[in-house]
Amino acid sequence: MIKKNILSAVIVLFTFFSNVSSAVPLVTGQPVDVQHLGIIDWPQDEAVVEPYLTQAAANDLNDLHGDVACDVIISTPGNYHMALKDAMKGRPDLGHIGLQTQVQLNAPAGTRISVCWSTSPPVAVEQIANRTLQFKNLHLEGRPTLAVGPNGVMDQLILDDSVNLPSVAPLLTNKGNVILIRAEKAGLINNVCDLGGTTRVVTPNPVLEPGSFSNFSATIFDVANLNSLSCDATALFNSIFSQDISLFDLTALDNPYDINAIMSVFGRGTSPQGNGAKWVASSRIMHRDIPYALCNDQADAAVIFYHQATYLKKTLASSGCDLKIVPMGGTVANPQPVPGNKVGALKIAKVKGNFAPEIKSARTLIHDFLTTSPIWGQILADHGMTQ
Repeated sequence: MIKKNILSAVIVLFTFFSNVSSAVPLVTGQPVDVQHLGIIDWPQDEAVVEPYLTQAAANDLNDLHGDVACDVIISTPGNYHMALKDAMKGRPDLGHIGLQTQVQLNAPAGTRISVCWSTSPPVAVEQIANRTLQFKNLHLEGRPTLAVGPNGVMDQLILDDSVNLPSVAPLLTNKGNVILIRAEKAGLINNVCDLGGTTRVVTPNPVLEPGSFSNFSATIFDVANLNSLSCDATALFNSIFSQDISLFDLTALDNPYDINAIMSVFGRGTSPQGNGAKWVASSRIMHRDIPYALCNDQADAAVIFYHQATYLKKTLASSGCDLKIVPMGGTVANPQPVPGNKVGALKIAKVKGNFAPEIKSARTLIHDFLTTSPIWGQILADHGMTQ
């Protein structure tokens, strides 16, 4: 029943999306979800203080319980987290002390204003309505004061009368998408046409992250369709997104300790490449799951935002994961998206609510920096985005 519901949701999603971009074929298949068999050692933003109880792969919020309340809560997509961290924590080389520090310096005497932000799929609509966000045993309680999202999310927030319309403003524009591949595929994957055949492709979850999935999957079709490449765009799209998962023995996924059997589903383990899943999808957060699938040999390639690809390639190299970037227009250093390569944007807005004056002042400080500051523009440029 669950699988049927997922397939129905994907069909509904692409029926809607096809009305917007009629040339993109309908998704008729289902992906195999990324399987987490270990960890990726992501860098930690905060300095270590004692007592320090973080234990890799063992207590991811298992041992921290309760409800956390913050004064200023920012609900935002996480794909630009590397730039947002610089804005919040500071960039001494740019003379920027960080928005967290600036908020404290501008707070009334004797007042401490806490600032929290999540870097997940865009969940502002639900987070504002439910006034909570859960990560395992920890709940971030409270109504967000700032919301960030792509056009679709922001349009829904406006329709719901959740945000102050005059405060809706552009936050950033990205530089389109690239193909991120396992280094061993360098020279074998040179453009979107090479995502056909036995190449295993990982995407965002089509139901839980429909915006990113639509962006990346439509880019595959449109780039093949609108440029002089060596493949038929419809055949390429269908070769990926018409996958019949009944062909795979997914009972292997029920035992997370039988790694060899699980990897056989992905064309490794006891099965050769080509017999495994062609289409793999994130289980929930694509900017964590897509690199996991690539680094752990569950997929060969992904279409992903340029700024994410550059961050992942640099960040994961130190942990032994060697990734390469294949541009879709221009070069790795200077991307120039070809026709059909989707260029995305995010907007920011102040959320309506009965917030105290000092909270409104703090969020205005953050909002203004993220919409007008040339320092923010430089931070974005450093990470492959534009203001």
